[in-house]
Amino acid sequence: MDEKDIFILRKLYENEYISGEELASLLNISRMAINKRIKSLKALGYKIESLKKKGYELSDKDIIRVWEIKDCIQSSNLFKEFIYLDEVDSTNTYVKQNQQHLPNATLVYAERQAQGRGRLSRRWVDLEKGIKMSILLKILLLDLEKIVPLTLFTGLVINRVLREYGVNSFIKWSNDIYLNGKKICGILSELSGEVEGFGSIIIGVGINVNAENIPNEIKDIATSLKAETSQNFDRTRLIIDILKEFEKEFPSFEKYGFSHFRDEYKSFCMNLGKEILVNGERMVCRDIGQKGELVCEKEGQIIEISSGEVTIRF
Repeated sequence: MDEKDIFILRKLYENEYISGEELASLLNISRMAINKRIKSLKALGYKIESLKKKGYELSDKDIIRVWEIKDCIQSSNLFKEFIYLDEVDSTNTYVKQNQQHLPNATLVYAERQAQGRGRLSRRWVDLEKGIKMSILLKILLLDLEKIVPLTLFTGLVINRVLREYGVNSFIKWSNDIYLNGKKICGILSELSGEVEGFGSIIIGVGINVNAENIPNEIKDIATSLKAETSQNFDRTRLIIDILKEFEKEFPSFEKYGFSHFRDEYKSFCMNLGKEILVNGERMVCRDIGQKGELVCEKEGQIIEISSGEVTIRF
């Protein structure tokens, strides 16, 4: 999808109907070229109807308004570039393959992911009308130990925004957000490469937003915001609000680390006080450490966990 396609989508979104002649005139291309572009957009999944004497109508306006996110990026003091993809294997993989040519704080969004991944290479089930995006941060190699705290920070930011939307969500250490006991968001942070003293942290975020039907294979463990609240969420607004909150708090994270956000994180962490399994070993989560580690007790011994597979025993 190029800039002309984005322009057409914007006009369709902003108008109840718009004629092919008007679109052709605005873009200074032929009516036939408009027709071809409309067909291409429909093939990508956009619900565009053609009505005689009225023109084209975008019948489903739950789309990502690329132009608004680009405006947000352009006015940002942190984020430098926005890349929109109709479909990709995974946004994290795309960033990893192209990071040398991308500026620091690039945001990559994809409407569909064919091979999305969760932790431990688990497959991420790609629900329709969700949010799938990755943030590229290039940092000094000395700071690469921030990957776990940065994952927790990102989860806190997203949870804070969801709460501002009236969603009663909670955080499951270290990279999931839950609503009504089911997962609605996963975060996958990855280290990648080093160039001239810098390394990359790629933060992948997947949020189940407006999907109405949850596949049987995951319906017992995952859900969507709409399935739980019966409300439609503005995905574009949600992305922008997450970016703005991330940008607002990121300087404090860089200066003070996770400890600055620890108390708020603890107030929404599902693990605290619960019996958990860490890589299959049973223990009790007692606290969250200054760097975001789980402080657990096992047979009277205190154990600090910085990574691993954690399951809460309800």
